[in-house]
Amino acid sequence: MTRSELSRRRRTVLKGLGVAGTVGVGAVASAAADGPGRGADRGELRLLGEAETPGARQVTTQGRYAYVATNDRGLAVIDWRNPGRPEVVADIELPGEGIWDVKVDGDLLVISSQWAGEDEDPAEVIGTHVVDVSDPTDPERLSTWIELPAGIHNHYLDGEVAYLCRHVPFDDSALRILDLSDPSDPTELAEWRVEDEHPELEHEELSVNFTHDVYVQDDLAYLAYWNAGTRILDVSDPSDPVEVGAVGETEDADVQPTPEDYAERLLALPGNHHYVQPSPDGDHLYVGAETFPGVVMDDPGREDYGPVWVYDISDLDDTERVATILPPDVDRFRTAHNFDVTANRIHTTWYDGGIQVHDVTDPAKPEKRYRYRPEGSSFWTCDLTRSVTVASDIGRGVVFLHADRGQRRPPAFEGAGPDSREFRPDDR
Repeated sequence: MTRSELSRRRRTVLKGLGVAGTVGVGAVASAAADGPGRGADRGELRLLGEAETPGARQVTTQGRYAYVATNDRGLAVIDWRNPGRPEVVADIELPGEGIWDVKVDGDLLVISSQWAGEDEDPAEVIGTHVVDVSDPTDPERLSTWIELPAGIHNHYLDGEVAYLCRHVPFDDSALRILDLSDPSDPTELAEWRVEDEHPELEHEELSVNFTHDVYVQDDLAYLAYWNAGTRILDVSDPSDPVEVGAVGETEDADVQPTPEDYAERLLALPGNHHYVQPSPDGDHLYVGAETFPGVVMDDPGREDYGPVWVYDISDLDDTERVATILPPDVDRFRTAHNFDVTANRIHTTWYDGGIQVHDVTDPAKPEKRYRYRPEGSSFWTCDLTRSVTVASDIGRGVVFLHADRGQRRPPAFEGAGPDSREFRPDDR
């Protein structure tokens, strides 16, 4: 299905329409991108400023503000109109713990919790909080969408519609779509499960086909569905999501895992679609695989850690993987985590492997341009805005980086980040 055909289709009534066939991946023309490629590797990103936000996980930006999910604490807001002197202007507690993802659109913000604190009732705190940030210095929680027992790990906010990933593989995994037109009273519009459309992908008890993250752009939702690959849904009518394509499903995705092979299939390549984002023009899709090879093998090498794959999806009926961005070539835990894509750059985070910036003007030939890899830091995500890379140093705070301005030094956060076992199972 070409994009023009899809656009015409969106203008029709979706009710009653069939699901387009699952897209197969074409021949792979993989370009391993870690070295300088055709152009020069220009070296290190520089530190402009930093803001200490204990518990930092996901960070997202809007205007001059950065919004930070702070694990067992809640939400921090940073005013970074001057990236050399960022200032925490709000730091509020929210119910629940495992507060790892945050998204903002206009005056609304959604932030999710995965479990209850010691003295909290799970039925009141596990799920997604809807927050008014019309005044970013004074956020106000308006409601909580309860999601038991799994909570919500990742989500996306598109205007007044929230897309929530119930991703836990030991429970009922699904995409839940909420109407937030009345943010004090969210209502469910729809839910979508891959096994409802593809029964052969259903796994009982132990599953490696579960939704982990979602990105929405131009009426398409891109669902990182672990070993079921990335599923692409038409959500022009969010009450009736329709699958229009898929990439990267593993060959054994339809095979029920056994207790003996479950850990390897869950934690090692292939598969492991963890985070996904399309290019601004929608012609290419970037998919990050998160792996924990140290759990299932001795002395894992660079090729065992999750890369970022680049797919040409300009024709959803004829997709092709065109490049692979390998993890940094360092002896550290360095699997792909979250990233940000612009028209000609991808900014990637690799936990202890730091941050990398590749030129993707030609998506089939990524060229590494910059990196930031200070000792003692481990990065969850980054967001490029105003020519500044805004990134979260796990558990410690947010850094503001630039290619040409600032200092070549690590952040000076007090203390170390969280025990690595909290988020890196291969360190156990």
